[in-house]
Amino acid sequence: MWLDEYEALNATEKTDFRRLVNALLSRTYLLRDVYDDQKKMMDMNGDYRTARRLFEILKAYLEMAGWDLYEDKTCGVIYLRNQFGSNRARFNYFTTLFLYMLRIIYEESREHTELHHDVRTDTVTVINKMNAFGLLKGGRSSAKDRLDAQKTLTRYQIIAKLDGAWKSDGNKLLIYPTILLMLPNSEIDAMYRQLDALRKAAAADADPSEEDTEGGEPEI
Repeated sequence: MWLDEYEALNATEKTDFRRLVNALLSRTYLLRDVYDDQKKMMDMNGDYRTARRLFEILKAYLEMAGWDLYEDKTCGVIYLRNQFGSNRARFNYFTTLFLYMLRIIYEESREHTELHHDVRTDTVTVINKMNAFGLLKGGRSSAKDRLDAQKTLTRYQIIAKLDGAWKSDGNKLLIYPTILLMLPNSEIDAMYRQLDALRKAAAADADPSEEDTEGGEPEI
């Protein structure tokens, strides 16, 4: 029983257990390698090692609450999936577009490098790709939308900021392999179909003062 194993932990391990449960429930993903802003390089995440050591206890505890715990050793990610398909992240229209462009950039980069855990880009490249798909009215986006999208995706550990404080005019970004779990290869065709539909909707919208038609907030 997981409870017996939990009670056998020392005080420090119990504190780690509680902290990791809360981290997983709030962020879904736990990365093996994270960007260290002070070292300016990728570094091993101590929480990942701890989670691996406590994995079976974490898994049994979370399973009782309706969550399945997995480890993708190739991507270096421990992550949660809800057993009932609920509690899914809901992103607004622009954040969803930002995520889709990041996924495309990640896939393109994987074709030219073996460093799958160190794919880098920047805000300007992402916005330019949105324009290439014809997704932005007038080819423009607001600083608030750009910052909100990047901060949201950082919180879910999809990206990391590489260059100090957030800047409204653009940031250097690292794309984590968690994006492969949020948008797996099996969903790429559906993503492109949705992008095509969004492009056609943007092209058909003749009133530049009209707000973007979101069709609800997409679930990821």
